[in-house]
Amino acid sequence: MEVKELSRALAQRCKEVELSTPLVSIVCVTYNRRDLVVQCLDSCVKQNYPALEIIVVVNFSGDGTEEVIKEKFPQVRVIQTHRNVGAFPAYNLAIANSRGDYIMTVDDDAYFWDSEAITNLVAAFQKEQELGAVTCNIEGPAEMPLNEWDRYIHVVKTGFTMIPRKVFTEWVGYYPDLFFRDAGETYICTALWELGKPVKCLHQVRMYHYQAIQGRSDKDCKYDGLRSQILCSLMREPWYLLVPSLFSKLCKSLFSFIRWNHFFTWIQVWLSALLHVPGALSQRRPISWSTQKLLWQLRKEFVSDLSTIPQYEH
Repeated sequence: MEVKELSRALAQRCKEVELSTPLVSIVCVTYNRRDLVVQCLDSCVKQNYPALEIIVVVNFSGDGTEEVIKEKFPQVRVIQTHRNVGAFPAYNLAIANSRGDYIMTVDDDAYFWDSEAITNLVAAFQKEQELGAVTCNIEGPAEMPLNEWDRYIHVVKTGFTMIPRKVFTEWVGYYPDLFFRDAGETYICTALWELGKPVKCLHQVRMYHYQAIQGRSDKDCKYDGLRSQILCSLMREPWYLLVPSLFSKLCKSLFSFIRWNHFFTWIQVWLSALLHVPGALSQRRPISWSTQKLLWQLRKEFVSDLSTIPQYEH
C-alpha cells in the first residue's frame, strides 16, 4: 500500500514539475555565417534551463553551415531552405515547427553571457504574467547595456527576445512575410502594447551582439530596412498620423540615401513599397492614439514602473 501511495505521489510531483516548467523553443535563422552561428549555438546548448528545444533555419548557404551544426550539435534541429527567404519568413517557419510555450529568438551573430539567461527570462514571465515580451540586455560595438534597472521599452530587437507562443497563434499573429529583415519587431510590439501587454528589458540577462557583416551587404540592409518600415507604418499607424509619418520617412530617407550614395536604391525602395501597399493594407491593424503617446514616452524616458505613465491602462 505504501509503495502504491509513494508511486502516486511521485507521479503527481512529476506532473507538477512538468506544468511549472514550460517548454522554451530557441529559434535561430542564419545565412552564410557558419562560425558565428556555432558560437551562438554553443551558448544556447549550455543553458541550464531543463525544458529546451533548439531549432535553426539555415537560409540556403554555401559555407557548410548545416553540416557543421549537425556534427557539433546533434540535439539541434536544422531546417534548410532552398534559397534565402529572409529573416522573418524563416522565423515564421521555425516557430511553426516548434513546440515551445515560449519562443526565444536569437541572432546568429550573438551569444548569451551566462547559462542562466533562459531561466531568468522565463522567471520574468512567471513574475509578471501580463508581459507580452521580454528581451535581453545587449552589449556590442554599437550597443550600450543597461547598468542598473529593468525597464519597459517601446520595441525590442528580435534576435534577443522571448515571446509567448500565444502572441503568434492567438494575440497578434506571425510576422508578415512582407518583412524580409526589419520591422517585424515593431509590428509585434506595437500590437502588444495596444493589447495592454508590456514589453520589458531585463538588465541582468546579457547577450553580446557582434553586428557582423558576413552574409550582408550595406545596400541590401538599407533597402530592406526602409522598405519594411514603410510597410509597417501602413499596417500600424493611425490614419491621422499615416500621411505625416510617411512624408517624414520620405524626406529623411532621401537625404540619408543621397549621403550614402544610394539614391537609385532609394527610388527602388519606394517603388517596391508602393507595389506592396495592397498587401500591407490587407494586414492593417492600427494602434490607438493613447498607445501611440505611450510609445513616444517610452522612447524618451527610462520607465521602470508603468504606474507612472498615465497613458498605460492595465
